Amino acid sequence: MSHPGPASAPEPPSVVVGHHPDIPDPVLREVLAGAEEEGVPVTTWPDPGAVGGPDGVVALAHRAAQRSRLDVGVGIDADGSVVVHHTTLPADRPAFTETGPGPSVPAGPEGAGDRPHGRRAGAAAARIVTGLPLPGPAGVRP
Repeated sequence: MSHPGPASAPEPPSVVVGHHPDIPDPVLREVLAGAEEEGVPVTTWPDPGAVGGPDGVVALAHRAAQRSRLDVGVGIDADGSVVVHHTTLPADRPAFTETGPGPSVPAGPEGAGDRPHGRRAGAAAARIVTGLPLPGPAGVRP
């Protein structure tokens, strides 16, 4: 009797992070760190068909959620905008959004506020999976 090898093993449950091929690397790192800090595994998925703009990143996040065995996906646009989606939500109504940091606010560790840009979105995706409350707006403390 033979056992299936690793190539035939199903992909482990994870939040899928779909991203535009030209995303800012610091934003991707922060999204991954935010989810991993909450103890939820993530998988990246570079989507060559990703288009820019607010509607594009929302659609990307929804496609990522559809690929996820946990039903949660994150989309990252070339400008650093980050959107979190769940498969049960309408395609045009994401669960969480972080707009791009803009030229005056660097992405990643140098960003302003209590958490680097992207990390709150990663944490939000993980918290949807675990059922914990979503993080509040940037700069707001409980």
